[in-house]
Amino acid sequence: MNILIRRLQSDWAIGLALAFIALLPFRRLSEIPVSIFALSLPFLVRSAANRARISAAARFVMPLFLCYWIPMLLSGFDSVVPEKSWMQTATALRFLAAALALSVLLEAPSARERLLRWSAWLLLFWAVDAFVQLFLGHDLFGIPMHPDRLNALFYERYQFFGPTLAMLSPLVLEHARRRWRPWAWELSFALLLGAVLISGMRAGWLAMALVLATYMFLMLRRENRQLRRALLTIPVLAVVVLAVSYLASPLLQERLDVSRAFATGAEQERDSSTMERLPIFRAALLMFRDHPVNGVGVRGYPYAYIGYAEPGDVHVAKSDGRYAASHAHNIVLEVMADTGTIGLAGLLAAFVFVLFYRRRTTPGERRDAFPFALAVFLVVFPLNSHFAIYGTYTSSLIWMLVGLWSASLRSSSAGWPP
Repeated sequence: MNILIRRLQSDWAIGLALAFIALLPFRRLSEIPVSIFALSLPFLVRSAANRARISAAARFVMPLFLCYWIPMLLSGFDSVVPEKSWMQTATALRFLAAALALSVLLEAPSARERLLRWSAWLLLFWAVDAFVQLFLGHDLFGIPMHPDRLNALFYERYQFFGPTLAMLSPLVLEHARRRWRPWAWELSFALLLGAVLISGMRAGWLAMALVLATYMFLMLRRENRQLRRALLTIPVLAVVVLAVSYLASPLLQERLDVSRAFATGAEQERDSSTMERLPIFRAALLMFRDHPVNGVGVRGYPYAYIGYAEPGDVHVAKSDGRYAASHAHNIVLEVMADTGTIGLAGLLAAFVFVLFYRRRTTPGERRDAFPFALAVFLVVFPLNSHFAIYGTYTSSLIWMLVGLWSASLRSSSAGWPP
């Protein structure tokens, strides 16, 4: 019994972090692990050793969080919906607490390795479940495929499946690179790539392209000579997976046909190829023009949109009378619209801080942090389409990954520097 209790004491944080990923498909249930981590922080600070660890973690987490949170705070003073902006700003503090708690509770390298192992199997299960849904019309749990997207377990969040799997794919691929044979890494990559392709979300496609480019570059390094042969097999594998996925998925065929219109068509075709997002992008730029300092307020975009929509706007026509577009669908445009120039300065400051801080880390720390840092990069990559950055789903995903990134920065393990 004592052994079981000690095991629970040491492993509960790993299980809770894994539960966060596992609960992402199900409404807002993933907020439960985030809240438990946040609530655990006051208990952690009771220990002098933990206070020292939290202080060390705060040197990395706190500056990043302030780059995110101060623009939110300042946007509330003249927000178009001040009560919404103030509430979002106040509740965002739980992400800071959760990230600090996570960086302490998963400080041990063995804890993060176990988290990577179980996360890898979970995400590969998502990929297999997606192919089952494609061929049978429902997944392993009987969840039907959404008419507009392949959704796997993401029944009510059907747009989130492909991009989320792609953004979290470094957790699988890095564990496979460290622990599995080269052929298992290649198989894992092919399975993830195929699942993201058939999901029909181009944001996921671009994220996987970035993952592919990153690993092909890293495989040129001497430390990765065991995966060197994948330099030849991965491009071939990617082409084969794309061809098979194209033949198997009418949704993928449709998305590729629409995407080609962007390069060859007139404005109407380009608008269709961006999933009718050009009016959304225009509105964000107009909001920034009219509110250049601190924007229309965090989460104010959907309330301000109708005032910036052109006559006959497709989103207004489809709206339910409350708001027509939920967010700007791009991190830079959302920051410009919601938090203005102050938000852009915060975004740039966060990027500069990460580059500066990286110079202070050891090769072992960079190796350990690599899958979490790459996942954060994929979430915020500025040239992609995004979910609402200030929304709960994306914010919780970013800060949980930042917490794991921070936990890795005090590791003395030696190894492959990314």
